[in-house]
Amino acid sequence: MPVSEGDSPIFPAGKSGQSPASEGKSGQSPADEPVEDAGSGGPEKEPFDPIKVNGPIFVGWPKPKLALVISGRQEGYIEPCGCAGLDRMKGGMSRRHAMFKVLREKGWPLVGIDVGGIARGFGRQAELKFQIMVEGMRKAGYEAITLGRSDLRLPAAELLSVTAGTPDEPSPFHSANVALFGFDAEMTAPWRVIEAAGMKIGVTGMLGKKWQAEINNSEIEMIDPETALAKVLPELKTKADYLILLAHATMEETRRLAEKFPEFDLMVTAGGAPEPPAKAVRIGGKSILVEVGEKGMDAIVLGLFDDPRHPVRYQRVPLDSRFPASADMAMLMRLYQDQLKREGLSGLGIRPVPHPQKETNGRFVGSKECETCHEEVYDVWRRSGHGRAYRTLTELDPPRNFDPECVSCHVVGWHPTGFFPYEGGYQSLEKTPKLINTGCETCHGPGENHGKAELGNDEELIQKLRRAMVVTKEESKQRQCVTCHDLDNSPDFDFDTYWPHVKHYEQ
Repeated sequence: MPVSEGDSPIFPAGKSGQSPASEGKSGQSPADEPVEDAGSGGPEKEPFDPIKVNGPIFVGWPKPKLALVISGRQEGYIEPCGCAGLDRMKGGMSRRHAMFKVLREKGWPLVGIDVGGIARGFGRQAELKFQIMVEGMRKAGYEAITLGRSDLRLPAAELLSVTAGTPDEPSPFHSANVALFGFDAEMTAPWRVIEAAGMKIGVTGMLGKKWQAEINNSEIEMIDPETALAKVLPELKTKADYLILLAHATMEETRRLAEKFPEFDLMVTAGGAPEPPAKAVRIGGKSILVEVGEKGMDAIVLGLFDDPRHPVRYQRVPLDSRFPASADMAMLMRLYQDQLKREGLSGLGIRPVPHPQKETNGRFVGSKECETCHEEVYDVWRRSGHGRAYRTLTELDPPRNFDPECVSCHVVGWHPTGFFPYEGGYQSLEKTPKLINTGCETCHGPGENHGKAELGNDEELIQKLRRAMVVTKEESKQRQCVTCHDLDNSPDFDFDTYWPHVKHYEQ
């Protein structure tokens, strides 16, 4: 049974949508403050054509009998970062929801399935984000989701409160070998049968044995995947005519399961490369294997047809800016940001820690304190994107200046990838206004003791603290800049291209 790839686009070349995060103000500075760039402080960019870069989709596809929309490993990636290069970024729930809407408007019957891995991290923000993302998946129309290893690190009670069904709407969550509060409690369904387009789709999910070792929660019971599937599969076969396994497992384990259980028509794995392959492959003789990639940047659409020549078609869909904004997802994003604002740092359980240079450098003092002695450098900074980085957050729609995952790169005194503040670092616009923006101390470290020493006459101490503040160009290139300008947040970043726009030296 051949698997065809799509080859007539649904979206005409050159058309692109815009995600909700980009619907704010333009980011232009006042006329008396000329700047290098309205967004990231880098060079101006040519208009981005997502179809030219990422390719057309669904070329030559007739209307399918049924289309399976397949995703997974979102890893907390609710929306792309909106502060730099949003049109060039992929992923986000808004674009995925828009894709569902566009396909439904074309009359395609859809079933959404997900191999799990929605959450990322621990703590209150991870829980809030999980709630919002699951609600977004429900709105999009997902009907089968299995529990992934990152999801199972959340408290079992929190998981149950979000994933439980109602008398009118059964839960899309299930797992053959994982049970919240134990199998006897029957809180977690082992499988689902979905009736769509005259078909009965049987779906079961499982957590791989290797990744089970990462779960340490007495309220979650797990059993061997093969044992669980051997128990579930005979019953599922009697109730469905198309069988799917959502294998939240490594690629190696997925392949073993395909050999052991060749009855599955489709096997979706959470293993595999960061980007799904462009073409489908078969596994275990019969099953079609689908990889989902990472961070929800792509979706897979598997079309089922009443066509003996091409019964199945496969399309990797880049979730890029060809897709318009989703009003439903914009509403959920605003709700999420409002929740973060209400909780505040203390409600989110975020506590400051000592800065590693505190003993040597002292406290944070803010970039304005640097201006007197470093006037030319300060002027370069003020006119760059770094000098208005905080405003970038406030002008997004919705604003993200209460989101620790955004604030960390846009203020002074935070760990950029750990999403936590250092002691004496930024707290809020009201409490610490001098620490907004990506300031001097973001790269050079706290400046209190350096400033004090320059007012004294201890030359040895002066030289010591000057050396403590030094960051070389090579250190910036290799280590510092990429902590914020990474693939998720600044996809077009190239140090040698950006450096002239922030270049500064001191003897």
